[in-house]
Amino acid sequence: MEVLFSAMLTTFIIGLSFGAGACMFTCIPTLGVMLLAQDIGARETSLQTLRFNLGRMAAYALLAAVSGLVGASLVGLLDMSHANYIFAAMLLGSAVLLWRKGRVAGCASHKQKQIRAGLFGIGFAMGLRPCAPLAGVMAASAATGSAAYGLLLGLSFGAGAIVIPQLVFGYGLGRAGGEIRSQLRGRQQQLARIGASVLAFVGVGVGMGWISL
Repeated sequence: MEVLFSAMLTTFIIGLSFGAGACMFTCIPTLGVMLLAQDIGARETSLQTLRFNLGRMAAYALLAAVSGLVGASLVGLLDMSHANYIFAAMLLGSAVLLWRKGRVAGCASHKQKQIRAGLFGIGFAMGLRPCAPLAGVMAASAATGSAAYGLLLGLSFGAGAIVIPQLVFGYGLGRAGGEIRSQLRGRQQQLARIGASVLAFVGVGVGMGWISL
């Protein structure tokens, strides 16, 4: 049990370091754009960020658990092009939702729910594309030979990886975004369409292999 706790603490710290660096910056063209392009308050910004991060965490846990189950890291078995296509499809779908959001007042609430689900999907798809730190966690999970232990390692890594992005995007952007939106009041539709265009561009770039996040 002590060994497992030490391993979980280690993977949490690795995730924390990863989340404070490269991971956070790769979220800007996706999560950051979607949050700024919507006319939402600090609470909704935090909730949408959490859904995105929970999607990433679910993917990390799944990859680590399966690695533990089969007793081998999935890094060599994953086809990155397929993961990129899934990621690109989620980005393009979210771009369409963001473009259409608010055009029909009666559908605004329904589209908001779809965007929330889309953010979970984007986070999940992003997490299916293993980075170097996650590859190490998957290898450690495979060494345990246990899906349960692998799941715990994946969850601890994911918990560490989402802390800083949740604070920066969920809280920080939620506060700063309110000021930005107040300055752009009346131009929300244009802002949403610019955000949708950026998501579509990134989605096409990821799908074609021009952009790597």
